[in-house]
Order: sequence, then structure tokens, then C-alpha cells
Amino acid sequence: MALSFHYKGSLKEASLLSDLIFEIEDICDTLRWKVKVFENSFPDNQFTETQNDKDYGIILTPPLCEPVSFVFDSTGKICNPMLKDILSKEGGNKEIKVITVQLDLNDDNPEPVISENNKDFNLEDIIHQVSIKNYSKKSTDYVQLLELIRYLSNKFLKDFSLTDEFGYWNSGDIHKLTKRMDSAQWLMDSFQQKLSDVYKRQAFLASKVIVIS
Repeated sequence: MALSFHYKGSLKEASLLSDLIFEIEDICDTLRWKVKVFENSFPDNQFTETQNDKDYGIILTPPLCEPVSFVFDSTGKICNPMLKDILSKEGGNKEIKVITVQLDLNDDNPEPVISENNKDFNLEDIIHQVSIKNYSKKSTDYVQLLELIRYLSNKFLKDFSLTDEFGYWNSGDIHKLTKRMDSAQWLMDSFQQKLSDVYKRQAFLASKVIVIS
């Protein structure tokens, strides 16, 4: 099971980049989290009006978590540098297939609803929204990461928004988060068990088939 969140925003001022990088490096050194630094300052401490091909900032990687980007394009917007590089090579607007699996956490015996459809996407929207999956089963690890992002965003970012699929970002309620995590894990385990039961039944029926030649 993964806890997912998505965020976007911009650096308040170009001159703050070196302070942001220093603070994240210091925190991650204490926590023993890996970091990767890109360009550590903007030319003349100024944003550009149009994007160039450089990336500015830092990525941090907590245990059991995808890399968390505090990397900015030359205009000062947060971006996913790896995704930016891939999609920029393609260029323009594209169409992608989105597959969704829905589980109702309030249902005692939920059945997954699987759907798929094609959606247009805007290159700028994709590049400037960062999506993260955290695979830790401890609610405290998730809270620690989100509170770090909250602290850094309040200090260094503007126009910042974060969508937390488990609701902690807005509620600040770790007990509610833990309950939702336990419910989601039970649902995932039940779903996997159902799939396993179907597979075993199919294998059993197949073993009973007698072919007469």
C-alpha cells in the first residue's frame, strides 16, 4: 500500500534558493536521508520569464518513499526534473490512458471498481505538479514528511498547494490518519485474497478437465 500526495508551487524569491538547499541538506543529514543537488543558484539571483533547460534546487529521498522534489525551473516553479526532461523531448499536448481502481473505505465488503479512459493533458500541468508515493506502513513517517514539507513551504514557497489522499494535510489528525491507513491496508489485503481465491479456483477447475482424444 502507498500513501500518495501531490503538490505544486513556486519559490518566493530567486535569492532564497541557496538557503532552501542548505536547510534541506542540514535536515536530511540529521535524518540520514539521501539528497541530490542541482543548480544551487539562479543567474544573477533572478527568475527568467521563459523556461531554459536547467533545473535549480534539491531532491530529498526519505526511506520507503519516492524522491521529493524541491527543484524549480528557471521561472521559479516547482517541477519534476526527470519528468520534465522526458516530456519536454516529446513536446506539445498528448493523450494518456488513465486506469482507476476505486475502493470505498466505508463499505464493509467493498468490491473494486476498475475503469479506464483516455485524457488529454497539458505539458505544463504535468511538469509542475509533483506526485509522491510513500510506502512506509508507519503513520509517523508520513506525518514527519508532510510536516517537513509544510515547514519548508511556509518559509520558502508561494502559491503552494498540496493534496493528500489520506486527509492528514488539512486535518492534522494523526489518529484519523492511522485509522484510514489500517482500513486501507485491510481492504488491500482482502482484495489480494479475493484475487488469490479466484486464481486457486480456476487452477482447481482446470485440474478437473479431462481431455478425451
